[in-house]
Amino acid sequence: MTVLAPSVRRRTLAFSLPLLAALAGLSGCGGDDSGSQPSTTTVDISSTTPVSDLDTGYQLRIVNAGTGATLTIAGSSQVAGAAVSSAVDDASLAQRWHVMPMGSGQYNIENMLTHQVVGITSASTETGAQAVQWADNGTSDHLWAFYQLSNGNYALKNVNSGLYLEDAGSGVIDQIARDTSAKAQEWTITVTTTAAYPAPMAVSGAGIDVHDPSMIQDPQGTYWLYGTHNTLAQSSDLTNFTAMTTGAISPDFSWWASKNTTGTGGRTDIWAPSVLYANGTYYQYYSIPVYDTPSQVGTNQGAEAVIALATSPNPDGPWTDAGEIIASCGTTPGCTTTFNAIDPAPYIDSEGKWWMAFGSWEDGIHVLQLDPATGLQLASDQTVYHIARRDAGEEGPFIFPYTVGGVHYYYYFAPINVCCQGTSSLYRIIVGRSTSPTGPFLDRGGLDLLNGGGTILLSTHGTIYGPGGQSVMDSASGPILVYHYYDGTQNGLPQLGLNTLVFDAQGWPHVE
Repeated sequence: MTVLAPSVRRRTLAFSLPLLAALAGLSGCGGDDSGSQPSTTTVDISSTTPVSDLDTGYQLRIVNAGTGATLTIAGSSQVAGAAVSSAVDDASLAQRWHVMPMGSGQYNIENMLTHQVVGITSASTETGAQAVQWADNGTSDHLWAFYQLSNGNYALKNVNSGLYLEDAGSGVIDQIARDTSAKAQEWTITVTTTAAYPAPMAVSGAGIDVHDPSMIQDPQGTYWLYGTHNTLAQSSDLTNFTAMTTGAISPDFSWWASKNTTGTGGRTDIWAPSVLYANGTYYQYYSIPVYDTPSQVGTNQGAEAVIALATSPNPDGPWTDAGEIIASCGTTPGCTTTFNAIDPAPYIDSEGKWWMAFGSWEDGIHVLQLDPATGLQLASDQTVYHIARRDAGEEGPFIFPYTVGGVHYYYYFAPINVCCQGTSSLYRIIVGRSTSPTGPFLDRGGLDLLNGGGTILLSTHGTIYGPGGQSVMDSASGPILVYHYYDGTQNGLPQLGLNTLVFDAQGWPHVE
């Protein structure tokens, strides 16, 4: 299939890593190591260019060359703002790390227990400010450059402050100006034999080339896979997928022409469909972009889009037009919408009420209530709830109602950062949850997703680049995360990714 240029597909803001307002963070120390031991030998950075080939496929052990202590999270705390510390290595997940490429030789450093990233308390640029963990909210203090030293060790430079990570003793990890004689600023990195994340399930067939996959299993047991660009595939075994030449929403419905002048009768391409099966009917929610002229297709025109609904008694149509759900006006003069009407994701709450999450970039992610009788927006409640926002980019939400440990949660999944750039894609998937269908949604560290929160669920690892565009299918064997990624073994071809979701004792999911 054709990969959409990043400006074509709902990227309505140019991606950047903005310096946000200072984040309140906790700081502290832990561990049982002695202080740093200065070296009598000067060791300089061997190249002014940071390394860009760190291993992303496996968990890393990061050890200070001065103290011999291993980088960890103080007390193995899950709380956002907990201190990054050092301690005697015990091979625990709190002491294992994963690097996520951010381009230009810069990385985020992800802890494999908490799935938060290393930053500096309050995003400080001051010498001595301590390292803490925080949600991956896109601030520059979460960016690190790794410089190899002439002795093979590494110096870790914080991109925001220009200072270097050091073990200040007694487990305190802070940032300081470069001192070529200080062993406390030198780190050894060992690639372990443990994969950072499990590989996706093995799948095959012409139907696995997909963006923004949504998958359901019909009452007869057949799996149906829907995706951007009117793609549709089916599988009987969740392994081999056959692309369907019919059954997608095509050609377009006549009213699209009033929303788009890019072709005869309007647009014939849909994005990010999501299918809900209820009452013997398949409800396919989908989005279409709106451009003013044909020449603007493929350009960054702002968040002008439409979410609509089509229904069918069959998973492969024919589809009946049910009309528009909600629209956004983008840069149109006099525009009053602040959201992006794209990436719809319907769900049903524990009381049988219908809802739809949607949105990307702009002012974040929203939820509105649907009418179960029609599938359209509920006339008696036009409230649009605001549930998530991340200034550095968040989109494609999916909410999965699921009961764990006797508690009924609404699990929120979304990709963050930039999509659709092949092996340069910065996409990764985060998760949060709420006990209400409209939030508030919090991540595992306790941060509200409206304030940039979100616990990393899956990120680039090895040849699996930019996982995102996700949904969740509740199969007979349990929930399955359905997503696309860019295959590094096939020059960044978009592929279907499937992993089982498993929930721990605290009710938080991870992939297997």
